[in-house]
This record gives sequence, structure tokens and C-alpha cells, in this order.
Amino acid sequence: MRKVKTQTGIGFRESNNVRITVSVPAIIDTFLRKQIPKRQVSQFVSEAIAEKIPEVVAKKKKFHPLEEFYTLRKKFKSEMTSEEIITAIHKGRK
Repeated sequence: MRKVKTQTGIGFRESNNVRITVSVPAIIDTFLRKQIPKRQVSQFVSEAIAEKIPEVVAKKKKFHPLEEFYTLRKKFKSEMTSEEIITAIHKGRK
């Protein structure tokens, strides 16, 4: 994990925490204020994110775009060559 220097009243200290600002819908804010103790919102949000990260990483590994492309190509057996497909993709991006 990278070390981040944070400023305190005394000087600089090394910490593994980074302060970020996140915008959430009003309904989420209301829930957090009612359900989570006042000084524990950051910890709750950090834990929720930490639980979600492995799911996101697993999905990204599961659906690699090139593998998915070649699987679909084998399944539907296109008459187009790879060069024609790449040219069509580039035209669509312009």
C-alpha cells in the first residue's frame, strides 16, 4: 500500500488513509444519518467499499473484452475478416 503524507496541526505524519469527497443521493445521506453513529460514517462507507471491490475485480476477470469478442465471433461465425471488423470499430468511434 502506498504511503500518503497528511498534514496535522503539528506537522506531517505518514498514514494509510486518504481523505476523499464523495457525493451521494439525499436518500443515502438520510439513511447514514439515521442508522450509523455520528463519528462512524467513514468507517461504514470504507467497509462497504471494501466488500464490493472483490466482486468488481471478479467481474472484470470474468468478462475480458477480447476473450468475449473471440467467443462471440466463434459462436456467430462472421464472414468479416479481423481487419474489416477493426476498420468498422474505428469508423464507429469517429
